[in-house]
Amino acid sequence: MSIKTAQNRAITLAAALDKPDNLLTPMRLLLALGVFLGHSFVVFLGNTGPEPLIAFDITISYAAVNGFFILSGLLITRSFDRNPDIIRFVTARLLRLFPALIVLSLVAVLIFGPIFSPLSLAAYYSDITIWRYLCDVLTFGDTSGGPPHIFPNNPWAGEFSASLWTLRYEALAYGGSVALGIMGLSRTRSRVLAIYILSVLAFMAVRIVPDMLPSQMLDVTRLGSAYLLGAVLYAWRHSITINLKTALGLSLLALVFGPTASYEIILNFALAAWVLIIGFGLPAAFAPLSRMPDLSYGIYIWQWPVMQSLYHMGLAHNAYSMMAMAMPISIAIAATSWFLFEKPALVYKTPLALWIKSRITSRKIA
Repeated sequence: MSIKTAQNRAITLAAALDKPDNLLTPMRLLLALGVFLGHSFVVFLGNTGPEPLIAFDITISYAAVNGFFILSGLLITRSFDRNPDIIRFVTARLLRLFPALIVLSLVAVLIFGPIFSPLSLAAYYSDITIWRYLCDVLTFGDTSGGPPHIFPNNPWAGEFSASLWTLRYEALAYGGSVALGIMGLSRTRSRVLAIYILSVLAFMAVRIVPDMLPSQMLDVTRLGSAYLLGAVLYAWRHSITINLKTALGLSLLALVFGPTASYEIILNFALAAWVLIIGFGLPAAFAPLSRMPDLSYGIYIWQWPVMQSLYHMGLAHNAYSMMAMAMPISIAIAATSWFLFEKPALVYKTPLALWIKSRITSRKIA
């Protein structure tokens, strides 16, 4: 069934975006928990095989990350379209990503490293890989490692946070949004659709010869096409209605395409439909959830180190006990991160942007 207005018409995405309340924050939390559930198995499996929560080679954590990028593409495109101020846009994005990331990297090297590494403190702090890890995290570089010799006996030995690798692609997507906005492409829906189609063609092309290309090409086309699907949703918002039948139909179609190379593309459309249903289409009884704090980013970046620590200490013996133990700990850390670092930092979006502008202006005058 479609979401109805008082005139019994289906609500468009444009009308839903204009409403003051939505459930996009709970939607982000669900996606973060999807990654969490998948990683609860992966932390035990190492690189021996995919998690068991899988359908046609797409795992639940893989699909959840795609969902994150679809939602991000929708909201970031909307943000820049409503206020195409590059300095404010970049400032807001930096303040959203870096406070929690800086805290995580410092806690990793100052607390987790000394506790979960077999090295003496002198050997640990004299190891140059500490500074390499800090630089990799804060520059979105190679985040597959961690502090020196951390978690040496885990299936994923030496890896502190497996989730951080997607942040470099998120940052690239932000840059792409700015570029499209500057060129005016993001305001013409046919051009946005054309760019999305090109991204899908690139996605399909690199999968024809995957062994001949670096893995980064697979990642950038995968996440780029998901992000651009979100941009298409925004560009065509006046024509898109939030419809449960559409979401169910696309889910069924994805299953039909399951054995083919087109499965992920169709699945992304189904994910997009469910993002809209949950974000804007649930009954009014769910409205209080719109006021919940945004813990999704904190859970996303902290759940892996929490699970790695529990495995290292021998406290979790299977994926289910891992879920039960790691989830409340991850939520507690995410809440601490949100209220102490992330939310306070966001208050400075406008003041910091204005300060940067004033500095640029004063230099031009000088």
